[in-house]
Amino acid sequence: MKALKGKKGLTVLFTALFLLAISFGLYGCANKPAPSKPAAQPAAPSAPAATAAPASKTTAAAPSKTASKPVSKNLKAAAMKIINAQGCAGCHIINGKGGSIGPNLDKEGTKGHSIHWLEVQINTPKVHTPNSMMPNHNLSPAQLKTTAEYLESLK
Repeated sequence: MKALKGKKGLTVLFTALFLLAISFGLYGCANKPAPSKPAAQPAAPSAPAATAAPASKTTAAAPSKTASKPVSKNLKAAAMKIINAQGCAGCHIINGKGGSIGPNLDKEGTKGHSIHWLEVQINTPKVHTPNSMMPNHNLSPAQLKTTAEYLESLK
C-alpha cells in the first residue's frame, strides 16, 4: 500500500514539476505582442541603415563570417541585451547559464546553421520544428540580425 501511495506521490510531483517548467519556459521566453509591433516601426529607420551597408559592399557578408570567430564585445553586448529582454535564458543555456527546456546555445555556431536559418528559428521556430514550444519572438530586422550573428559566432 505504501509503494502505491509513493508512486502516486511521485507521479503528482513530477507532473507538477513538468507543468511548472513548461509554464516558466513559456513565460520566460514569451514576447508580449503589443510592444513588439510599435518597436518594429521605430526600428525601421535603423533597418535601412543595416541593409544599406551590405548593399553597398557585397564583401560585407564575408567580414561578418570572419568577424564571427573572435566575437566583438559590441556584438555580444547588443545580442545579450536582446536575449535578456526576450527571456531566452528561461529556456536555453547561453554562456553557461539558463534553463534546460530548450537546446543549449553555447556552441550554436558549430551546428552549421546559417544566419538566415537562425533568424527564421528565432522569429518563427515552428517552420523548422512544428512541435516546438518556442514562441515567435517577432524581433525587428536589426535585432534579429544581431542575435543570429551572435549565436552563429558561438563555437
